[in-house]
Amino acid sequence: MTVFILPVLAAVIFLGTFPKALAGDKTSTRIVTDMIGRKVEIPAYPKKIACLDGPAYEKIFAFGASDRIALITNVTLPWDSVLNPDLKNIPSLSNFTSPDVEQLLNLGTDLVIFKPFDKPIQSMTAAGIPVVVAYNGSERRKSMADFIQDCYAQIRFYGSILGGDGPEIAEKYCAYVDGKIQKVLQVTGNIPGAERPKVFYYSGMANGPAGTQSKYTTAWWLVEAAGGTMMTYDDAAYFISVSTEQMILWDPEFIFVSTGMTVEDIMNNSQFRGVRAVKDGKVLPSPQGVFYWTHFSTESYLLVLYLARQFHPELFPDLDVTVELKDYYEKFYHYRLTDDEARRILNQLPPRSE
Repeated sequence: MTVFILPVLAAVIFLGTFPKALAGDKTSTRIVTDMIGRKVEIPAYPKKIACLDGPAYEKIFAFGASDRIALITNVTLPWDSVLNPDLKNIPSLSNFTSPDVEQLLNLGTDLVIFKPFDKPIQSMTAAGIPVVVAYNGSERRKSMADFIQDCYAQIRFYGSILGGDGPEIAEKYCAYVDGKIQKVLQVTGNIPGAERPKVFYYSGMANGPAGTQSKYTTAWWLVEAAGGTMMTYDDAAYFISVSTEQMILWDPEFIFVSTGMTVEDIMNNSQFRGVRAVKDGKVLPSPQGVFYWTHFSTESYLLVLYLARQFHPELFPDLDVTVELKDYYEKFYHYRLTDDEARRILNQLPPRSE
């Protein structure tokens, strides 16, 4: 088994100078290289950040910099407002694929975190608004070590663009998560293929073709790290559809359900009565807190712990995912979950006030 060891010194992923800027200093700038290789001049310490990529808000929040967010997309989850009551005061953008440049200018936006969409990037850049791309979904990592390293590189990128103590927080996060992940990999890395349960990740409507992620995507690697084998296709598209007939033929031992439906929708669907996961009651909710754990979230490593405990309880008798979840939220979100709140997150339930 190849184990990825977190380097003590992080590789520098941005180019140019990195002045020690004071908060609010809008005169100092630096050049960064974003995650698709673009060199962008940004403020040394951006204070009005538009988070227009799905997971961007959650990353900035984990870095303790939510007071520097000027705009978010409308992709927020119920727990976001519990952990950050001030979220209601941040404007949201309904159409994040075509940002309103005038709105960004009126908000005094000095940095936009965006998807790799050329035309909107050109429009914002032409208006003098720096735009960085924080995630390149077109590149697939073909080894566990490379996947983990890529996750850490993205976290470090967020630390680098935030400036100030951002890089230090990024290293703290990477070291913390790596300690958790390596303990699981030391066990699951030795599990032969025949002993890895077949798993289907369900994202979409319960009736009709099932949505899922393709091979070498985030969900695929998380299942692999947890000691399972995800049933899917090797496809250029990140999200794909799988026919009901194919899913039944795969006969997964576990189904974990993300967006679009509930565990009950799967369990009560007559088409799936013969599927092993349904017969054995092993249809699980995919937890979601500040963001979806099956997407690139700072919480994604927790899905590895959660699934490992479900797939191989005999190999992880002392792994308490509730304890791990509460510890992470306190350390990085600065919020003390109650046992009931942790249970609700793990069961994909909203806060009780919802």
